[in-house]
Amino acid sequence: MTIKEEDRNAIFFRRNIVIPQGSRCCKSHTVNDYLSREALYSLNPYKFDYQVFHSSEIIDIMKKCRTLINSTKHINFDDGFSLSDMDYKNLTGFTRAQHHHILTYIPPSALKNSINRSPEVAIACLLMKLKLGISNAVIASMLGIDNKRKVSQIIHSARLATAKHFVPHYLGLNHMTRRNVIEKHTSYVASRLLTENRDTCILILDGTYLYIQVS
Repeated sequence: MTIKEEDRNAIFFRRNIVIPQGSRCCKSHTVNDYLSREALYSLNPYKFDYQVFHSSEIIDIMKKCRTLINSTKHINFDDGFSLSDMDYKNLTGFTRAQHHHILTYIPPSALKNSINRSPEVAIACLLMKLKLGISNAVIASMLGIDNKRKVSQIIHSARLATAKHFVPHYLGLNHMTRRNVIEKHTSYVASRLLTENRDTCILILDGTYLYIQVS
């Protein structure tokens, strides 16, 4: 697959390696069509050579460099290489791949880019709130957002988008087939104890996840 411009920029700034436009790589080195962090840091230059830049390219590089420098003082979910999988896990409870997996269900019309945040940051705000239980003011300081009211609005928008487009795919049992339950969610011990036929679907209800009406 073709290496994206964002990845080529990151490789240039972080590794001092120029990737020509149109260069391709194996899809196994990517996560949701972007280079993985491991792939970025395992790259080695093929050859050392002089590269001629036009004045417009120099100006563009300086703008991107300024943006990168200004964003390094805060946690940056828009830069796929600034956080490791462990960072994602500690902050949101999800790995980077799982984070992007949520975004694949949410259409651009449901969670648009804005001056305050991208869809990646919006989902991160919601997950950080759920995982860490910290105040909106603290989240604002961590992500470099102006004030806690904007964080509240971002979390509200992300909650509505995920509830409408992502949660229905994983709520209840409608997203699973009988064969999937048997092969991936039935343990060997349960099969031996509760059935004579190992090709039987076993469902145990203990009430933990049943909806209740509280008056």
